[in-house]
Amino acid sequence: MPRRTVRDFLNSSLVWDDFLAQGGFAPGDIVVADPFKAGTTWTQRILQQILDNGEEREKSLSDTSPWLDASFGDHPRMLAMLREQREAGQRRVIKSHLPADAVPIAPEARYLFVGRNGKDLGISFHNYLKQFSPETMATIDRIHAGWSGDPAPLVVPDRMGEFFDRWLATDGYGCCDLFDVVRSWWQLRDQSNVLLVHYRRLKEDLRGQIVRIAGFIGVDAAGLALDRIEAQCGFGYMRDRAEQMAPFGGAHMKDPKAFFHKGPARDHRSELTLEQIERFDRAALAKLGSACAAWLETGIDVGAPRRQAA
Repeated sequence: MPRRTVRDFLNSSLVWDDFLAQGGFAPGDIVVADPFKAGTTWTQRILQQILDNGEEREKSLSDTSPWLDASFGDHPRMLAMLREQREAGQRRVIKSHLPADAVPIAPEARYLFVGRNGKDLGISFHNYLKQFSPETMATIDRIHAGWSGDPAPLVVPDRMGEFFDRWLATDGYGCCDLFDVVRSWWQLRDQSNVLLVHYRRLKEDLRGQIVRIAGFIGVDAAGLALDRIEAQCGFGYMRDRAEQMAPFGGAHMKDPKAFFHKGPARDHRSELTLEQIERFDRAALAKLGSACAAWLETGIDVGAPRRQAA
């Protein structure tokens, strides 16, 4: 059972109670978890392609692999879809942006936690939030005010640098506490049903990570159409099909293609000041410890078992 409740502008862990009430996890279920813009959608796509061996589905990615704990999501619809998938014997893939102790951890499920250099992530998160439609922002503000009693809206600064400073100083700007999420999943990294995946490793060795993820979920990569899967999990391929790949089909955004902004080409060194970079690094070290902070930065954990460090 989740050990705490987490609610903010974009997330609500309460829906997991409803998920458990309708039967919870089945053997083979998969949860993809991470802070925003760390590579969740990319990893969801990889899992979809592995499970379908490179075949394309008619439905969009989020219509089969929901972001269940989105504060503004259609929870009854997503729960109904997951119930239908369970009854049909399908392997389910569920997306979450919550800390590990706010999510049910079940031995029959598999959990992939995706990390990304936090400085690149913060910049990308600003771009994502700025692309939310006015209607979506109004819905988010209404829901947040309803449960929190605070009518102050979520106002995203136009300038990325200003947002980055506020996001770092306020533990996530009321949207997602990066260090809390990373720290909680890092603590589970040695569990046999938890796998750490890193954006940098996906960028540098996509095929190798596809094989690694396939093995983790019990699929023999030797039987996969790896050339096709790798091509169809590429950033450009996904961006060209943004309406199929973006969360909610991009319906919550002004332009779905904006979800796939710079992606693997992003480099925080050209967008942040040296002072901002150093301030982030100090915060990461203080809140995560040296080993976890190094993994978040580079994707390398020299002290971990071979399965995690690959």
